[in-house]
Amino acid sequence: MDAASVAQTLTTELEVLVAARGGSHEAGRRMMAEHGASMLRTAWHVLGRYGGSQADDVVQEAFIAALTTTALPTGDLGAWLRAITVRKALDFVRGAKRREEHSLHGIATESPAVALDDPGRCTDVLAVREALTRLAPSDRAVLVLVDLEGHSMAEAAAVLGASNVAVRLRAVRARRKLAAILRSGAGEARR
Repeated sequence: MDAASVAQTLTTELEVLVAARGGSHEAGRRMMAEHGASMLRTAWHVLGRYGGSQADDVVQEAFIAALTTTALPTGDLGAWLRAITVRKALDFVRGAKRREEHSLHGIATESPAVALDDPGRCTDVLAVREALTRLAPSDRAVLVLVDLEGHSMAEAAAVLGASNVAVRLRAVRARRKLAAILRSGAGEARR
C-alpha cells in the first residue's frame, strides 16, 4: 500500500468514527465488523481467568468509550480501539480483585502440565494461554500488547500510561515468568 492509500484509509476510518459518534448505525456496524473480533481477542487475553462473557462486556465498554470521548486516534483506528480495550480490561480486573470475584473459568481449566500430557487434545498454544492466565494482569497486558498484538514498546507504554523503560522491564520480567511457568508445566508433564 502506498502513502496515499494509507492516508486515504486513515481518513476513511476517521470519517467512520465521526459518523458513528454522530449516530450513524451503519458506521457503528462497520466499526464493529472491522474491529470487533480483534478487540474481543485482546480483551480475552488481558482478562485471563476473568475472561469468558466478561470479554464481551469489556469490548462493549470500549466501544462506548470510543464513541463518547472527544479524543481522536492519531493513527490506526484498530490499534486505538484495542488500546481502549486493554485499559477497560485492566479496569475490570482491578475491580474484580477489589470485590474478590473469581471466575470458575480459571479453576475449571486444565493446567499446562495436563494440557501437555496429551498432545492429541491440546496444543502448545493452549498451554501458553493457560500460562498467561497465571501472570499478573499488568504483566499479561504488556505481553498481549507487545507480543500478541504487535505494538511497539512505545505504543504499549502510551496505552498503559508508563514509561518506555518501565514497559521494557515489565516485558522482560513477564516473559521470564511466562517461560518459568511453561517450563514447570512441561517438567510435570514429562514425569
